[in-house]
Amino acid sequence: MYVVNLHNIPWKRRHTQKEIMEATGLSKATVTQLFSGKHYNFGLYTLEAVAKFFDCKINDILVEVDET
Repeated sequence: MYVVNLHNIPWKRRHTQKEIMEATGLSKATVTQLFSGKHYNFGLYTLEAVAKFFDCKINDILVEVDET
């Protein structure tokens, strides 16, 4: 399983959740879920928006975790 990891990327420290919401058009609930580090069923649009905002590739924000 893959999860979105925004906790340890250097770009996170420079931006608030509100800034990300305004720049990407993502909802508050989605951005909150992204920052929680828990698994949610994010669509490709969401992943692309976040990667574009942070000027990185989608695989830079995804981390594979053991499902157990």
